[in-house]
Amino acid sequence: MKIKTLKNSLFIACFLGMSFVSFGQSNNFLSRSELIKKAIDKSYLIANTNAEINKTRIDRYKTYQSYLPNISINSSYTRLNDDISMTLPTLKIPVSLPGLPPGFALEPSIPPIVLQNKNIFKTDVSASMLLFSGLKVPLLSKAAYHKELAEGYMIEKEEIDIMLEITDYYDRLALLDQSLIVLNDSKIRLDEETAFAEKAYKVGLISAYDLSKIEIVKQELKAKQIDIDSKRKMIISKLNQMTDISKEELENIHPSLEIWNIDISNTQVESRTELKSLKEAIYATDYSKKADLTSYMPNVFAFSKKELYTKDLSALDPEWYVGVGLRWNILDGGQNYRNMQKTKLDLSIAQNNYHNTLSLLQLNMEKSQYELEEMNQLINVASEKKNIAIKGLKISIKQYELGLSNITERLAAETDYQNACLEYIQSIYQQRIACTKFLEANGSLTIDKIN
Repeated sequence: MKIKTLKNSLFIACFLGMSFVSFGQSNNFLSRSELIKKAIDKSYLIANTNAEINKTRIDRYKTYQSYLPNISINSSYTRLNDDISMTLPTLKIPVSLPGLPPGFALEPSIPPIVLQNKNIFKTDVSASMLLFSGLKVPLLSKAAYHKELAEGYMIEKEEIDIMLEITDYYDRLALLDQSLIVLNDSKIRLDEETAFAEKAYKVGLISAYDLSKIEIVKQELKAKQIDIDSKRKMIISKLNQMTDISKEELENIHPSLEIWNIDISNTQVESRTELKSLKEAIYATDYSKKADLTSYMPNVFAFSKKELYTKDLSALDPEWYVGVGLRWNILDGGQNYRNMQKTKLDLSIAQNNYHNTLSLLQLNMEKSQYELEEMNQLINVASEKKNIAIKGLKISIKQYELGLSNITERLAAETDYQNACLEYIQSIYQQRIACTKFLEANGSLTIDKIN
């Protein structure tokens, strides 16, 4: 009678404990959001994407630096085969002096005039500066800016992937913990059943075969507990790898698993980071296309030069000069035309990618909505099965104690109850996965929304 009273009390405790909150566990452990932030901070993939964004930002700065002056100091030494000189023609100077024959003229010898020494050493400082690029610089800068935004949205996508992964692992810990509670409750009842059966065996009410059936079920429970322990260790190792949080601290995480209620009225996908990124890619490609068109525009530039060493300058070389020039590429062998063709195709590809992704995301939105509705319904089914299993277990215990059923039926009821409880926990876990996928599908998944 004492055993019967104890079993009924265990049954009531189990019934009241079906909220699956771990007994005696502290809530002072890391939350989902804390793990997510740690994983985001550690992510090497996000770090690499940030580096790519910085590279794109540098490219944007470089475009406007095209307007900065280029200054250089140049030195050279040249040796000619001979001096560059100019020979003057012989001049005849008539001289009328007494004693000189008539028509006498002087022919003085004039040495050649050296225009440039054959040893030439030059040192100068020269500068050039772009004044007008034909609008190419501002257009390329805008293209780089939108490329930078596109890459920034990809960081948000990578953060969302981390949110999904961490949330899944965290909920798996809750699933394993609360599954273990169900198995431990079953073990307690089976231990009491073993004590009851051993007494019945001693007085010849059951056979040794019936007694062994209980042991088999207990060993099956033990195998499930070992499997749960192994899976928990694997999850802890994965979280440690993702967050660098010590395994000792992660071992203290014992979350509850609760139904997640979210608003399913928002079925728009325009706020998805993938679409935002592709839109920016379209803008970037369009500006690149416009920049190619400016290659047919003239460039205006200023230039100057100052000789620092003037000794070897020729008579025709200036000591300094400044000027303004215009460069207009009339024909470049068709290179710019081919670049424009490629950019036009790139723009078409970017637009096609956007529309294709939009179509796929809309389909995924419908799929996520259907799956969430299905999971909500399956929770109700699993809850009803659990309630039926509770009633069946209660009836089986009473019938077995009154001798109206055998041990096989009693163990079958225990197994049905255990499976129903585990199925109910699993349905909550699947419902939470469906919630995260739904929030991801409509682009509203954030750390603050994760329950």
